[in-house]
Amino acid sequence: MQVRKARDILRRSPRPTRRYAHDQRPDCNLQRKTFSLPIGATTPATYLCARFAPYLSRNPAMEKFIEHRLNTIAETTTIDKIDLPLNKALTVAAWVHSDTSRAEAMQPLVSQWTPRSAFDTFTAYDAGHTDQLSTRGYFGAVFDGRYVYFCPVRDQQDRTAVHGRVLRYDTQAEFKDPDNWQAFDASYTDGLHTAGFYGGAFDGRYVYFNPRDDGHDHHSRLLRYDTQAEFKDPDSWQAHDVQFPHSGQGLAFDGQYLYFCPGYTKAPHANPANPAASLDDEPSGQILRYNTRAPLKDPASYTIFDAQQVSEQATCFDGAVFDGRHIYFAPLSGGQVLRYNIGSEFSDPASWDTYNASPQGMLMNVGVLFDGRHIYFCSYGNSHMLRYDTDGDFGHPDSWEKHDAAQTNSLDTGGFDGGFFDGRYLYYMPFTRNAAPGESIFHCNWLRYDTTGIFTDPASWSAHDASFVDGLHTTAYNAGAFDGRFFYTAPWRGDLDNGEAHGRVLRYDTLGSASSFSLRYDDFGHNGGLCAALLGPSFTVNTTHGAVSIATYQTLAPGTHHLVGVYDDKSIKLYIDGTLAAERLHNGHSLQQSNTAVDIGHIAQGTARFQGTIAKIYLANTAQDATWIDSAYRADTE
Repeated sequence: MQVRKARDILRRSPRPTRRYAHDQRPDCNLQRKTFSLPIGATTPATYLCARFAPYLSRNPAMEKFIEHRLNTIAETTTIDKIDLPLNKALTVAAWVHSDTSRAEAMQPLVSQWTPRSAFDTFTAYDAGHTDQLSTRGYFGAVFDGRYVYFCPVRDQQDRTAVHGRVLRYDTQAEFKDPDNWQAFDASYTDGLHTAGFYGGAFDGRYVYFNPRDDGHDHHSRLLRYDTQAEFKDPDSWQAHDVQFPHSGQGLAFDGQYLYFCPGYTKAPHANPANPAASLDDEPSGQILRYNTRAPLKDPASYTIFDAQQVSEQATCFDGAVFDGRHIYFAPLSGGQVLRYNIGSEFSDPASWDTYNASPQGMLMNVGVLFDGRHIYFCSYGNSHMLRYDTDGDFGHPDSWEKHDAAQTNSLDTGGFDGGFFDGRYLYYMPFTRNAAPGESIFHCNWLRYDTTGIFTDPASWSAHDASFVDGLHTTAYNAGAFDGRFFYTAPWRGDLDNGEAHGRVLRYDTLGSASSFSLRYDDFGHNGGLCAALLGPSFTVNTTHGAVSIATYQTLAPGTHHLVGVYDDKSIKLYIDGTLAAERLHNGHSLQQSNTAVDIGHIAQGTARFQGTIAKIYLANTAQDATWIDSAYRADTE
């Protein structure tokens, strides 16, 4: 197959030059809708007609090769129909400009990616006995681009029953096949008792497990796994005791530093004969920070800030999120939201501020999420859903909204533990509620908010009872992880397990088969509510066996960039400005063929938006090589 030089093809590509009203559009084989309005605007949108240039190979021995190019895209765009038969090869490219390096906002560039409106696509698998280990009881999970790691806490209701048996699932393999699940007992790593964790993080190489308590005392024995090494090799694991007896409850990551949410510390009245009885009696505001670019076992890699210097009520947080500028800490109780400006000195109280959201109706929270504009707090044991508009004044009540989601769709929707965002919908994960007499406090009534709707409008909310799935009793989950298509819940405990934790993992499909790919300038890494990552540019494809993705785990500097995602039968790659930035091998599954629209600058029917301009895009059902990509990049920069 002969591919002409990129410069020659670009010169021949037709350019849209005129705007048309919706009743004045000339005939053309493809059309795109250009929305020049901000999110939430109600003025009718205008339409812009454009034409793609397809190029077909003449070699009858090969599959039909089709590539599409579109120039001069200034705003959010939708291509209603496109001829792009897919099998095991795809190239997606975009020439873009952004004046900001705003991390954590999901910023799609070119996508055939539609979150499904159906709210019933749950499956379940009991992973509670994997590799001849008891793999039950987890607080949170984290995704490294291929594997989901579940963070071990304890396998019984007894507070002293902590464990360090890490459970791992290969997202590119069959969900219900036991061979695709692994477990490793990391309970004693580097001579330390490494058990009892709450949430995790991924920095592009290492998975970190956030220390909580060992059943007797709060601990700070940070555990990490090197994803470039064998999962079951003890040498792949390291641990370090910071000697900081404060429990961690979720964490955030800004690309360099891990921020551990402080929960509790040793109570003054603790009984040495029964320390577990008072583990959750003394709230802490001591925030531990670790520099991931420094040695794990060097004490100088860690710093501590006492948030009570800002407010006496700034204690006991459960979940944190990064919005590209600030770290937000969700208060477990008390309503005192804390945030830190990452561009300022960590140890300076002036770098921090708080807001008491109790007058807005905030009660208890576990987990916090970001949709690119709003910060959402996951209500714990109650139905008061609150959000903060990051475009507004943090300290002004008008920047905050509340919705009481009680009895959504006639279900008891009060009490959640973490959540997820898929580009359109925000999902709150069910855990515990204020139950009626005789009923269990544990539940599985999922709550979902459509971010395209008004937050305070009940019509924007829906619920689904997933308490019995695939013949399993599926209740009581504690956050989880997202692989781009599926949410995976971390199993904790329920009311039918005789005081033991369970290992029944619940999975939800946000897409189905009606999506194929999404190239993104940035992606939301803190998805799950209690886990943390900074994905940066990413490329995700939907295959017949689920999502396959790659990310750089670094943010882009403001300016003009050329991003290219390439998928073939062996690997998925992401190029930035003509250079290979990330690569991952995969199992060679075929791409999902989709007839849905190709969306440029946004997620279909969602609120995820690119915060910049897109000059050109390129699509082809072949895997272009490094030489072609370098040529295309240079042709545009010379």
